[in-house]
Amino acid sequence: MPTFDYTCRACPCEFEAWVRKREEMPACPECGASDVERMLSVPNVHSDGTRARSMRAARRRDDRQQMENMHTRLEYEANHD
Repeated sequence: MPTFDYTCRACPCEFEAWVRKREEMPACPECGASDVERMLSVPNVHSDGTRARSMRAARRRDDRQQMENMHTRLEYEANHD
C-alpha cells in the first residue's frame, strides 16, 4: 500500500497517509476536513554511497559521544574522590 504526503487546505497540517486507490482522499487528522491536496514526494534512494556516508556519520557521532562520556567520567572522578 503506497504512502502519500498530503496538505490540508483548511488548516496548516501536513501528514502522510496510506491510500489503497489513487482516487481515495484521506481526511485531515487535525481538523477532519476532506479538502486535502496530495504533495509531490521524493522517493528514498539507498545506494552504496549513501550507506557509506551514513556509516561514517554514525562512527563520528559514536566517537564524539565516547569522548564526551570519558571526559564526564574523568571530571566526576576528579571532583568526587
